Amino acid sequence: MKSFIAASALIALASANATPTGPFTIGAWNPTTAWYGTGINANGGGFYIGKSPSSYCPTGITGLNCTLYPGASTVLVTGGTAPNMTVSLDVAVPGGQQVFVAPNGALSYTPPHSTFAPTGSIFDGFDRFISNAGGGPTPLYFESNNFGACPVTGESGVYQVFARAVASSETLGNCTVFEMRTYTADGVVAWEY
Repeated sequence: MKSFIAASALIALASANATPTGPFTIGAWNPTTAWYGTGINANGGGFYIGKSPSSYCPTGITGLNCTLYPGASTVLVTGGTAPNMTVSLDVAVPGGQQVFVAPNGALSYTPPHSTFAPTGSIFDGFDRFISNAGGGPTPLYFESNNFGACPVTGESGVYQVFARAVASSETLGNCTVFEMRTYTADGVVAWEY
């Protein structure tokens, strides 16, 4: 009887949190700064609050219809399971674009047609789950930590996203800690970022 109760408790705990599937967008949550899902976008190899996505679709390629890829938002997908979960941009470009944390902690992504990332970059360690008990928005963590939004010098209202688990305290000195939350998306909206 004891083993049945213990097994039932483990099954209930495992089903309390579930990994969602499918494409999603990301937003910053920090009530102190009035960020209630403020959009985070892929731009120039990094992720930013206050910038539009730097999506691109090449013209002049036979059979490629760029009207299918307006690139107005940043859409991502996950692969694997926590604690080894990976995140990629949901793009149409062959080879895709993978998300990683750079050695300085910057949330980054690979260029199109390339797997290049600086030596020491980390590609896994993400965790995205639905708390069935809480019913709240779906968070995304890196190595069980939140993220930091650091002001970009000379760009008012623009913040670069850093993983708090990797970035130094010096880098995070004047940054705002926030929870990254995810929202279901329809799928590929960009050829590449």
